[in-house]
Amino acid sequence: MSSSPTPTSPPPTSTPSGRSTGTSATTQRPVPESAAERSRKRLASYTVRNMVLSVLVVLAIVLAWWSLTFNPEEDQRRPPEVTQSAAHAVDQAEWPLWVPDPGEGWKPIVVWFDPVEGVQTWHISYTSPEGEYVALHQAEDVTPEWMGVVLKGAEESGETILPGPHGDQTWQHWEGEEKSNAERGWLLGPEQTGGTTVVVHGTAEQEEFEDFLRSVEARD
Repeated sequence: MSSSPTPTSPPPTSTPSGRSTGTSATTQRPVPESAAERSRKRLASYTVRNMVLSVLVVLAIVLAWWSLTFNPEEDQRRPPEVTQSAAHAVDQAEWPLWVPDPGEGWKPIVVWFDPVEGVQTWHISYTSPEGEYVALHQAEDVTPEWMGVVLKGAEESGETILPGPHGDQTWQHWEGEEKSNAERGWLLGPEQTGGTTVVVHGTAEQEEFEDFLRSVEARD
């Protein structure tokens, strides 16, 4: 009795590279992302998107405000209201207040009536037509500390005849560092003003100070 032939496996096939492959090769599958990982990526995407949207909204608001306020014809820094500030100071002061009104070409910078080194002081400053700084300080019973602040770094250098609300008078001439607020200064004492010390100072030439002083009115 003859025996049945034993089944044999099919021969391995050759790949183009010469390697043999069997029929039992397996394929690797990608590992799926966890729910936590998907949530983290989604949250990061929302955060970046919200940040971009917030920046765009802020830029839109800023541009809208700029378009409403921008005016190329005028200085963006608004000048102080001289008339109202001077009227308030006149009411508060116990002495006639020197109020300049130099007119066209002069731009007011700062106006106030506040203490300087404990001494109540009237201050008004302008940019002159030549673009220079011109200021006036006036106070009663001034102190050396007050003088040190108003004419910082300047020294007395003689006398000058200058105009004012009481006509031409002899002023003390002071000189400070070049381009400082007290590069040029003139002081009129209480004997000439009727009780207060007046200082004009700045970077302008004397001619502009004279124009400035001719416009001063003593108000009470």
